[in-house]
Amino acid sequence: MAFAERIREASADRMSRIVVGLDLKLKDPEALKERAKQVIVGVHEDVCAVKVNFHLLLPLGNKDLREVVDEAHRHHLPVIADIKLNDVSSTNLAATEILWDSGFDAVICNPFVGFEEGLGPSVEAAHARGKGIILLAYMSHKGAVEGYGLDVVVGGRICKMYDVFVQRAIDWKADGLIVGATNPRLIAHVKERCDRIPIFSPGLIVQGGDPREAIEAGADYLIIARAIAEAEDPSAKAREIRLLTW
Repeated sequence: MAFAERIREASADRMSRIVVGLDLKLKDPEALKERAKQVIVGVHEDVCAVKVNFHLLLPLGNKDLREVVDEAHRHHLPVIADIKLNDVSSTNLAATEILWDSGFDAVICNPFVGFEEGLGPSVEAAHARGKGIILLAYMSHKGAVEGYGLDVVVGGRICKMYDVFVQRAIDWKADGLIVGATNPRLIAHVKERCDRIPIFSPGLIVQGGDPREAIEAGADYLIIARAIAEAEDPSAKAREIRLLTW
């Protein structure tokens, strides 16, 4: 089963749009690993996927990281590697192969690098293995406008960089697009352009994005990290948000 089907199935089974981000700040690797697993166990009934970024990827070795991924898989949750991959094809392939072998189901990439000798080989290799490629269209922080909101000239006409990236997602048959929940109007714009590709929206609650507004604008999945992972009771917080957004 391909990644897009796995996350869609998990979402329907749990009646949840939440992708929980394990953005944990513990310095001790063993404590970090155990806390990540505890969060997964606590929230697994109320989320549809898990996102792992450099908070875990850098401190944990491959063995410990695999334990975290396996814990998510035990609860039938796909796991997304948030590394915003953006390099030449040989490096991209090396990185994604390690991630796939570690059990990850999808990876977040930056489409700026282009397809030929860039992300193209990784997209093709991922799809051959049933893995997912999620592309950035517009991030959730205030400085996103300085890059993703730039005016660019394409084919003699002026458009926004995020529109270029949305078109690349369509052309490359991406499995998802990142559009920050802090910009609901942009979510609606992207949804109108490509309803086929699911939108993953980060920047919720702690960064100011409203989960219900994001869904109303067209977000398919809500990436929520600190508001859940750092909560006194992650399970209760995940359930509260799920019930508000399904």
